[in-house]
Amino acid sequence: MTTWGLWYYKLNGSEYEVLSDWNDQKFDYIVVTDGGTGGTEGLTAKYSEAGYNDGYNNAGELIEKIENQWLKGRNYIVEIPYFYVPPEGGKKARPLDYWLGWIDGAAGQSSSRLKDFYWSLENIRYIQAGELSRYTIETIWGRIMENRREYNENYQFIWIPSLRSLLLDDNRYFSSEQDVLEAVAYETDVPNIANYFNNVFIQPGYYFMNMRAQTISGGIPYTYPLFVDILKTIQKYMPSNVSIEMEADGTVRVNKNAKDYACKYVDAQREAFGHVLPDRAYYFDTEERTVDYMRTHCQGW
Repeated sequence: MTTWGLWYYKLNGSEYEVLSDWNDQKFDYIVVTDGGTGGTEGLTAKYSEAGYNDGYNNAGELIEKIENQWLKGRNYIVEIPYFYVPPEGGKKARPLDYWLGWIDGAAGQSSSRLKDFYWSLENIRYIQAGELSRYTIETIWGRIMENRREYNENYQFIWIPSLRSLLLDDNRYFSSEQDVLEAVAYETDVPNIANYFNNVFIQPGYYFMNMRAQTISGGIPYTYPLFVDILKTIQKYMPSNVSIEMEADGTVRVNKNAKDYACKYVDAQREAFGHVLPDRAYYFDTEERTVDYMRTHCQGW
C-alpha cells in the first residue's frame, strides 16, 4: 500500500505562507501544492515572468522553503503549477518553457528527498476541450525523464484530476445515469494520457457534491449506487495505474452526514472492487486531525 497526502502552501503577496498544520511523514509521499481561498492549480504559486529562467528560479525558491523550513527530513512531491493570474485578472496557463524551467530548477536545486512531480491541473478533459495539447504533456514527461537520468533519481509523475469538471460541466447535459457512465468511460483525457504518468488518482467528487447539494448537470443526483457504478466504470475503462482520491474536509468532525459521505469511499470501493485500492491519494483540507478522525471512525479509510 502506498499513500499520497496533499499539503498546502500559498504565496501571500511576496511572502510564502504554510496552510497545512502537519509536517510528519503521515503518508508515504507529501504532495506540496498551492491552495487556500482562490488558490490551487498554481493560482497562488509564485509566477514572476513567462521564461525558462523564471520557472527555474521560482521552483528553486520553493524547494528551499520545503527542504530547509517546512518539511525537514521528509520525502515530498512538488507541484508543477498550471495557472497564473495575469494583471488583467482571470487565469491563464503558464507557458511550456516556464514548466520546463520549473522541472529543471526543482530537480537541480533539491536533495534526494524530492521524489515526484505533481501536475496540478485538476480539469479532467482539457485536451478534449482544446485547452491543452497532448504534445505539452509528452514534453513535460520527457523533461522529467531527462532529469531522472541526469541525477540518477527515480522521479515519478502523478496527476489528480477532478471528475467534477466533467459532471458539473455547464456545456454537457446528462440525460440518464447510463449517459453519465458512458461519459466517464469515453469523455475524459485519462485513457489517452495516463501512460505519461506513474499514477493517476481521480477525484470522484461524491463527498463534495453531496455536501453542497449539487446534482450532475441535467439534474441527476449523485447517489451511492451511481458512485459504485462510476468506480466500476473507472476500473473497466481506465488504465491499471488509475486509482482514486479519498475526499473529506473538517466538516466530518462535526457533521455525521459529512462523516458518512466520506466513509462511503471505503464502502464503495469494497462493493465495486472487492477491496479498498492499495494506492490512493488523500484530500482532507489542511488539518491533520481530519484524517486522524476519519481513520479512527471509518475502518479502512
